[in-house]
Amino acid sequence: MSKKNQIVILGGGQTGAYAANEIRKQDKESLLTIINEEKHTPYERPPLSKDCLLGKKDYRDLSFFSNEYYKDENVTILNQKVENVDFKNNNLVFSNYEDLAYDRLLIATGSKNRELHFSNDLDFIENDILYLRNIEDSKIIKEKIDQSKSIAIIGGGFIGLEIASSVAQLGKSAIVIELADQLMGRIIPYQIASFLAQYHENNGNKILLNSKITKISKKNNSYQISLNDNTKVNVDAVIAGVGSVPNTGIFKNTSLKIDNGILTDEYCRTSEDNVFAGGDVSNFFHPFYNSYLRLESYRHAQNHGICAAKNILGIKTSYQDIPWMWSDQFNLNLQLTGLCNEYENIVKRGEQLEEGILYFFLKNKKIIGACGLGISGKIGKDISVAGKLSEKKITVSDEDLSNKDVKLNKLLKK
Repeated sequence: MSKKNQIVILGGGQTGAYAANEIRKQDKESLLTIINEEKHTPYERPPLSKDCLLGKKDYRDLSFFSNEYYKDENVTILNQKVENVDFKNNNLVFSNYEDLAYDRLLIATGSKNRELHFSNDLDFIENDILYLRNIEDSKIIKEKIDQSKSIAIIGGGFIGLEIASSVAQLGKSAIVIELADQLMGRIIPYQIASFLAQYHENNGNKILLNSKITKISKKNNSYQISLNDNTKVNVDAVIAGVGSVPNTGIFKNTSLKIDNGILTDEYCRTSEDNVFAGGDVSNFFHPFYNSYLRLESYRHAQNHGICAAKNILGIKTSYQDIPWMWSDQFNLNLQLTGLCNEYENIVKRGEQLEEGILYFFLKNKKIIGACGLGISGKIGKDISVAGKLSEKKITVSDEDLSNKDVKLNKLLKK
């Protein structure tokens, strides 16, 4: 590509960082700019709810690449907020900075927290509720945990439960308030969700399912939360983890096609010429599943960014990675691969957390998804193999999957 080509990455998260890294592996000449609203170089976010809260990892050690790396690779990081994208003129518009033209644009703006909103008489409470999205949020939550004895966590998803785990390990008590009848939504088997709920309670936390907040009142520096069953919860702080939405706000009045994220094909191309999208913000076509997916996970953010970079450079690359995600809570590790829906039957493998418990989701005698929970280090290999069995569309039997004496990797050789 010409030296004059300007490649711009809008978003300074994992997708943007790894896209920039891949571009520089292939192309040393093009101008390359990452636009990042935060005052940090791109950094990993999973530790924000776990190791950083527990003091096991310093916030300064989260960066994917060093400051020297960006300098040596001639990658400009522009800490500015984009106000508008002019797709017709290939231009990015800022409020306090001169316009920036692009020849190729990668949108990697990620996702943002879904926020709670109450009736008018509870408006004052909304500003007190804490959310976790970035380093600053994590630092505030860490300080609040240190100052509190009990904390309410609204939402029993991955982030909420990871924070609750950290709270308990710090000797405090977390009360998880979940509207549904199980934790972690419908993508996690009910049995595993139940195992995890019991584990939290055994370690000092409280799990309240089928619970709707009817009122929150504040007195001095504490809060009383009233639930639909007349339960009243008294806590020192309130943290919400009720999901996220794709961060597409600045494209609302543009011609860019959006539907639960920016629509892209398997090559990360959007509806606009020379504009690509990757990571959490992208609702992309997955040829393996023959459907559109929007994923929020560490590995997807990284690999989708790499794939987008290749396509930006004209190296046509189809994104076909099998979804995979994980969550660490206490000394347990939960992993999920594939899609655990539209299945015909479920097969269980293992009985104890010490050995790992896995559930395989099958359709036409092939694995379409798998989920496992166990003591850290016990399920990773089997989940990885399950993903490969799914990708290769290998026919498996219920008997082999349920029998822990049958090594799953041997099924790959069938």
